[in-house]
Amino acid sequence: PPFYRIFMSGIIPKSLDSKWAGKQLGPWFYAPWLTSVVTPVFFAFLVGPSYPNSRKDGKPGGLVVEKCKFLQESGCKGICLHQCKLPAQQFFQEELGLPLTVTPNFVTQECQWSFGEVPLPPAEDPNFPKGCLVGCESRKQIAGRNIKTDICNY
Repeated sequence: PPFYRIFMSGIIPKSLDSKWAGKQLGPWFYAPWLTSVVTPVFFAFLVGPSYPNSRKDGKPGGLVVEKCKFLQESGCKGICLHQCKLPAQQFFQEELGLPLTVTPNFVTQECQWSFGEVPLPPAEDPNFPKGCLVGCESRKQIAGRNIKTDICNY
């Protein structure tokens, strides 16, 4: 959204006739904290109830999703990674200019969102276990279709 880009990420609109047009001056120091406060209002329909907390580094700008709808409904690590974690991190970085690290907890189905933290590449992320989660229905469905890919080890 244009409002967010200007006041949180410091992205100057291209429509302004200025040498700064299209450049990013932020994200501003308050962007991670304010994003974590505002997000629960607009976010609950998508992933479930959430509340602000601190990031892993102790700074303001964290958000806890109490029970992630993606994980509850799918029970699938691959869906979590490819339909939620990576797209959300990419959207916040590329469209809003604010880095985001999403850290799912596959046991409790909680998810920590840390606004302003740069995420690790998926191959280096220790928060993603190898193999499928216990009870993953997606693997059974793919196996029944004779698809020769292992979605659980991406």
